[in-house]
Amino acid sequence: MKTEKQRLNWRCHTTRLFEEILVNPGCAMLQQPLIILRSLLAEVAQRCIEINDDKLNLLMLRLTLYECADPLSENYDPDAIRQLEEKCEALK
Repeated sequence: MKTEKQRLNWRCHTTRLFEEILVNPGCAMLQQPLIILRSLLAEVAQRCIEINDDKLNLLMLRLTLYECADPLSENYDPDAIRQLEEKCEALK
């Protein structure tokens, strides 16, 4: 019997997290910092695309900073995520 170690890879839908925070009336003061953080994360995601490092790309996918990782996007591609996860796991 083949046993495999499975890792739990948490994901965070960053945009939705920001939206959930901002709909809370007590968090209105966070609107501008979250807009700035979202903009910075977009720049980080763009740079990660340019660098094209598999492990870094996987982190970006887990944060849903790439459109193909966003289940709400028409470009959502769970197969691409799975392939990258398998590729990164093989590199260990």
